[in-house]
Amino acid sequence: MNNVIITLRTSEEMKKELDRIALEENRSLNNLIVTILMRYLDNLKDNKD
Repeated sequence: MNNVIITLRTSEEMKKELDRIALEENRSLNNLIVTILMRYLDNLKDNKD
């Protein structure tokens, strides 16, 4: 699987909250966002079945 770069625009408040969660989970912000997106897609797939 090849990785691609995407740009995410968000509010400063949301970024601060995501930074806080990433720090608590000992993750990078990028890793946290990828994990959230993967869980969301898995959830959508599970709900379709």
